[in-house]
Amino acid sequence: MTLAGITIDVRGRSTEVRVDGTGEPLVYLHGGGIVEGLDFLTALSGRFRVVAPLLPGYGSTELDPPISSREDVARHTLDVLDALGIERTVLVGHSLGGWRAAYVAALYPERVSRLVLGAPWGMHVPECPGPDLASMSPAERLAVMTTDPRIYEGRYPSGPDPEFRAAREREHVSRTRIMPGPHDPELTDTLARITAPTLLLWGEEDRVSPMPHAAAWQKAIPQAELRTFPGRGHLLFREDPELLPAAVADTSQEAGR
Repeated sequence: MTLAGITIDVRGRSTEVRVDGTGEPLVYLHGGGIVEGLDFLTALSGRFRVVAPLLPGYGSTELDPPISSREDVARHTLDVLDALGIERTVLVGHSLGGWRAAYVAALYPERVSRLVLGAPWGMHVPECPGPDLASMSPAERLAVMTTDPRIYEGRYPSGPDPEFRAAREREHVSRTRIMPGPHDPELTDTLARITAPTLLLWGEEDRVSPMPHAAAWQKAIPQAELRTFPGRGHLLFREDPELLPAAVADTSQEAGR
C-alpha cells in the first residue's frame, strides 16, 4: 500500500502531501531523500491520521520561493499544519526531517504533543564526525545509508533517466538552501527548549549519524528517551517497517497513563 497524494495551497505554494487514515494527527517529516518511499507509514494509518508533507523541491511541491533558514523551515511546517487544520500533533521526523521536527517542537511547543525522532541530523560530535557524503560517489552514498541494500530494489533507474535526475537535482537545491552547513551550530541550545516528551530511535549500525550522535541528542533534550536497534543503519524505518509503528504505539500508551 502507498499513501495517497493530495495537493494543498500553503501561502501560495503548491504543496504535495501524502495522507492516510483517520484519528489523532501524526505528521511525518521526511529526510533528505524520498526515493526509498514512505509506504512504511501506512502501518500507522489504522490509529492515526497520517500526514507527510513534502518539502519545497520534493515531489510536486514547488521549489520557490526559497526557504533558507531554520526559522523559515519551522514556519513552513506550521503553515502546512494550519492549511490542513491540524492544531496539535504527534510529530515524527527522520534524519533531516528529525532536525526540522526538533525546531518545530522547540519554537512552537503548543503544537506538538509528542516528538519521535529517527536518527536526526545536525549534531556536531567532533570525536565522531559523520561521513562526508558530498565527496562520495552515488553508489558509495547509497551503501553508507543502510545495512540492507534490498530497500533500493526497483526504486532507481537502470540507465539514464533525465526526469529522475532532474528530481534529485531539485531536492539537492532544497537541501543546500535549508542546511546551515555540515552540522547545525545552534542545535544544542535549540534542543534545550523542547518540552514535548521525546523518543529517539537509532540504528546501532548507523554510519551517517553514528551512535555517539544519539547520546549527544539525548543529553541535549530535557525529556528524551533513547532506543537503539542492533543491525539497523541510517534508514532504519525502511529496513524494519514495523519499527516506527511499534515505537509510536508505545509512546501513545505512555501518554494515556
